[in-house]
Amino acid sequence: MKKIYITVICLFIASIVFFISSFVYLDKNNRKTYYYVINSSGRDIGTIRVDKFVTEDKRIYKTALMAPYDEITTEIRAKIVYDRKYNLESYSAERVSGGAVETISIDKSDTGVSFISRLNSRFAFLEGIPVRKETFIFEEDSPATYPAIIENYDFLRGKSQGFSAISCFSDWELPPMKRFVTLTSVRDEYLKIERKKIKTENLLLKIKDYPQGSIWVAKIDRSLIKIEIPFLGLKITRTFSPRELTPKNYIGESGEYGSRDVTFKNNGANLSGTLTFPLKETRYPAVLLAGPDGPEDRNLRGLFADLAESLSKNGFTVLRFDKRGVGSSDGSLGSLSEDDEADDLAKALDLLAAQKEADPQNLFVLSHSQGALRALKLASEKDYIKGLILMAPEIYSRYGSQENFEDYDKIFFDQKWGRDYLKSVKKSLEDIKTRASQSKGSWALILWKRCFIKRVKEETDRRPSIFIKNVKVPVLILQGRLDSPSSMESSSLLDKMLEEDGNTGHALTYYGYLGRYFGKKVNDGIHRIHYEADKDVLDNISSWLHLH
Repeated sequence: MKKIYITVICLFIASIVFFISSFVYLDKNNRKTYYYVINSSGRDIGTIRVDKFVTEDKRIYKTALMAPYDEITTEIRAKIVYDRKYNLESYSAERVSGGAVETISIDKSDTGVSFISRLNSRFAFLEGIPVRKETFIFEEDSPATYPAIIENYDFLRGKSQGFSAISCFSDWELPPMKRFVTLTSVRDEYLKIERKKIKTENLLLKIKDYPQGSIWVAKIDRSLIKIEIPFLGLKITRTFSPRELTPKNYIGESGEYGSRDVTFKNNGANLSGTLTFPLKETRYPAVLLAGPDGPEDRNLRGLFADLAESLSKNGFTVLRFDKRGVGSSDGSLGSLSEDDEADDLAKALDLLAAQKEADPQNLFVLSHSQGALRALKLASEKDYIKGLILMAPEIYSRYGSQENFEDYDKIFFDQKWGRDYLKSVKKSLEDIKTRASQSKGSWALILWKRCFIKRVKEETDRRPSIFIKNVKVPVLILQGRLDSPSSMESSSLLDKMLEEDGNTGHALTYYGYLGRYFGKKVNDGIHRIHYEADKDVLDNISSWLHLH
């Protein structure tokens, strides 16, 4: 009898082990992990991990992108969920930039799909986007969006086969766009990946109104091996083990000027910055650098770092700082209003004026993009500011202004994005404006997501002309002709407004060969991708400051 009990117990234990092992086996077979390296213009700049899960009723693709070399974004995590028949159920992603987190969600609804994004202190949404039943999420630079399309390509039939898709843009304030993706089998080809030689099938990738690319798929299991998008200078290649990339930050290290970290407190947040100054101990004219909206740190992709270095070598004390929730500063970028940013800038100016290296009677403000509005407002309120330099200024709101809608008309005509999509963008902007105006508080629940709406309210009600007419100090506007149409229009409009309001010390300078960050984009494989400021721009700024 004892032997029978022992036998039963052994069989019971064996059945449990088999049961657990079967789940491990199923998980191993239903979950696949792939690693990729991102190469831009010949330099490895990031890595991607893609996990594929198959359950009884779902197909799930998850991706973790680490981009330490990127000029602003350091990490993106995304998840796509289809049912077993590849009908899209949901897509979600979060993007980390400068320590701040932005999110986007796309969910199936009765009328199509709904989209919502929360971008720092802004939000965007659009409901009822009509899509076909067999529609895929597709982004040409995301390997996690390729497998579902590849799995639906009939390799036995070959030739050209098309798929309906929707894509999200890097600017998550825009709704997703419908696209048509075509794969065409070309030839079999062996690729050497690390030490492995892999037989692949090469397919041409064609997206309507977009330059052609190529992908390579393993013959043995149809897994994605390589992506090439020549137009973007982009290659994404399979690797068989995780890799870690560690770039250096681009910061001037010259010994020709002094530098120290500073902090100041405002409305419960400790804000961190860098003060640079000439080496001789005396008081110098001082310049405060005011950054744009979004998760930009004190160096502004290299532009502010170069400006601080150049100006401090040429006899100026300079302060630049991380905004709330970015870099080394406390607080939350997700609930930062325009009034908060303006107040932080005023406190930073007070801090600069109090430094022993700064002449409090000789203060200037240099701004970039949306920082121009805060700089203009500050100059209209503080009579001790001697002058303003506004680089690529943006002065009007994107929500509902006629000028901005006309700007979108120009963009979509140039990009051949289609009138239907333009209507979607305008509807999204109108819906955002309406929802913000109808909400009473600073927050609202939109598509089941908690959104900060105070910032949108402020931008909708913004009237720049009210304080621009009170700016009487000299103003230098700098604009690159390779910038966006909205920035070009904004600079011209601002120059005209200053003229009409009697400001006799304003000037507008165009640079036909420069874009938004006034310099050459540098991808050297050592530092984070950054912009090296143009010498003529630096010299022009220094000369103008010395004259005023």
